[in-house]
Amino acid sequence: MTARKDPAYISFTDAAALIVRHGLAGSMTPRGLRYLAHARSTNEDLSDEERWPFGDGPGQEPYLTAGRTRMMRTDLLLKYLDEYPPTGRGPDSKPRQRSVES
Repeated sequence: MTARKDPAYISFTDAAALIVRHGLAGSMTPRGLRYLAHARSTNEDLSDEERWPFGDGPGQEPYLTAGRTRMMRTDLLLKYLDEYPPTGRGPDSKPRQRSVES
């Protein structure tokens, strides 16, 4: 079987699936990845190395725009997420309780 080669640039939609395929997260949606990018770009408590590597800010690589789609360099994205993996709330530890309405 031929090994799958990653593209040079990737959109948020394709990157979400790639992150799961590479085992960097158990699940990821394009919306979740965009949220991660926004949160890590605007969080002033993070060091420069921990900040999202793409954008218009200092030390960030600009997105490549293809139509209305923002594209990121795949190798930089994977390297960044390998070093600073996405964290989430994780799986439910017990079934969610329905709220009681009065």
